[in-house]
Amino acid sequence: MHAITRMAQRGIGREEAEYVRRHGRRIHCGGVLHIFLGKKDIPATDRRDPCIRKLEGTTLIIDPLNNAEVITAYRNKQALKSIRRKTKYYQRLSG
Repeated sequence: MHAITRMAQRGIGREEAEYVRRHGRRIHCGGVLHIFLGKKDIPATDRRDPCIRKLEGTTLIIDPLNNAEVITAYRNKQALKSIRRKTKYYQRLSG
């Protein structure tokens, strides 16, 4: 429910989310799966399409227990830096 609302607010459609899921970089961090679509992740054949280019920086947060469920989605071209800085989930549990 939250993801559907946020995706609608942020102009991210179902087809766009599937594109990000297919081509995005997967990063397990903070107890969830982040799928980030960077400029380098977009296939060369799609880079001229303005609809695909606007997806650059889109991040999907996926439930680690149910890989089909999107928790939320947002756009931020600098998101990869902040994702990588998050503490690992298992480190927080043991700390």
